[in-house]
Amino acid sequence: MSGLRASPAALGEPSPYAAMVHLSGRRRGTSQLLSDDRVTVGSSAADQVLVAEPAEAGTGTPIKGARRYISVAGDPGRTLATLEKRGQTYELRAGLGAEVFVNGEPVESLVLASGDVLEIGKGGTVLRFRLYPAARGPYKSMREAFSDCIDCARHGGHGVLDRAGIVLAGVPYELATKTTPAMRVTFLALLFLLLVTTGVAIVRNVSLERRFAAELGRIQGLEALLARTERATYSRADFDAARAELEALIGESLGRVEALEARAGAPARIIDAAAEAVVFLQGSFGFVEPQSGRPLRYAVGPGGGPVRLADGSNAITLEGSGPIVEVLYTGTAFVASDAGHLLTNRHVALPWFYDQSAQRMISQGLQPVMQRLIGYLPGLEEPFDVELVEASDSSDVALLKCQAPTSSVRPLRLAAAVPKAGDEVIVMGYPTGMRAVMARAGERFASALSASGPLDFWQVAHKLAEGGYLTPLATRGIVGQITEVTIVYDAVTMSGGSGGPVINLDGEVVAVNSAIIPGFTGSNLGVPASEAARLLDAASELRRP
Repeated sequence: MSGLRASPAALGEPSPYAAMVHLSGRRRGTSQLLSDDRVTVGSSAADQVLVAEPAEAGTGTPIKGARRYISVAGDPGRTLATLEKRGQTYELRAGLGAEVFVNGEPVESLVLASGDVLEIGKGGTVLRFRLYPAARGPYKSMREAFSDCIDCARHGGHGVLDRAGIVLAGVPYELATKTTPAMRVTFLALLFLLLVTTGVAIVRNVSLERRFAAELGRIQGLEALLARTERATYSRADFDAARAELEALIGESLGRVEALEARAGAPARIIDAAAEAVVFLQGSFGFVEPQSGRPLRYAVGPGGGPVRLADGSNAITLEGSGPIVEVLYTGTAFVASDAGHLLTNRHVALPWFYDQSAQRMISQGLQPVMQRLIGYLPGLEEPFDVELVEASDSSDVALLKCQAPTSSVRPLRLAAAVPKAGDEVIVMGYPTGMRAVMARAGERFASALSASGPLDFWQVAHKLAEGGYLTPLATRGIVGQITEVTIVYDAVTMSGGSGGPVINLDGEVVAVNSAIIPGFTGSNLGVPASEAARLLDAASELRRP
């Protein structure tokens, strides 16, 4: 079929720039300006090219040797179409026997309009005819650049990935090379800004990854730390589990841990007299960022629930308003003066210094802080605040101060003499923390727990104190070895009993219970009373006028 379109020529106006854009073929994405009155579209057997032949003015005869080549598929040496200038555009004429399509429709002749898509030969090269305004020059608009790239992908791509690659690579190239100089500058500026923004994003991403790795390290350290603390809540099931745990773990030593058995003689009297001065300690500590003072918190989601990591652990953060992370622990101390001084271990007063998981978090820039430290005396229902006075730098002993009504409690005396190997001693304290106390509380306390519902770490201790169950355990043993810094004895004790008094049969404290040897109950360690006396004497000197 044939058709005719009105020419866009306007007398007196500069002629627009005419061009052919290759949408397929070996020169896909390139453009050729048409500046001659007549152009012959053909093919070459050598390299399958579109041949544009300029003609002599007024004759229509091609000028020999003045060919310009553009990729196209076709029969060798065959003329497929001609383009003749008509005003400000060109008229397309199909060659003899050639199939030429414009916008998908077969044509024999047609005056081209800007944007027309030509297919030279069935399945041949696809071209787009463009007219660029003279005022703009032979440059594409941004819309034309995008349109040509998309059509290059549609006509010249093979498969989704290939087409996507053509668009992604072609658009920046077109905008940087085929548009007006002003648009190129704008595009390059935007591209530079994008690259800078991307670079900043990459740097931030690396920083976030490092921060995430550090946070993960903190989480792992914190999880290990929390795994060894007292449980956050207690219920009837926990009471039953505590009894079963003690029976399973302590086994034959249970009888020795419960050495408050009725025995005649000095040991029973010593235990009764000393028990009222033995303090059950509850503490919690956390971590803060030194620069800002922000505490480490549990991360919470939009609904207020905890954010869980892939391994099921709680996410932690320095941002937001989630619950502050608390590391909970228990220990033992004893009243050492009428002024309310208590003696315990350094690792009870400053627990983070002796814990590898806590040290790992400190090494990551966090600062440990004591959040709460309270104590209970047997027979008193209410707890009292405890604060650190001084911790020894040379031994595992520390001096605390409390506001408890200690005037009614007889302080334990520190022995002046060092015990001898073979001497009998009594160790008092709260081994296994509240779990041993719960196991001894009986059904009455279990029923009270069931009625109250689950209780937290602090509440259950208060309940035990109200019920009169917070009393220390006592075990007997023999001194096996004495050194300048350690007294070794075989009295059974466990974690939680740290800081308790080691008492001779005269009722004097010969050591502060310090450490156990895991897996071996034959030897436990205490700090000699002389080390504790140095701290207590220093505090007494400060009080004197």
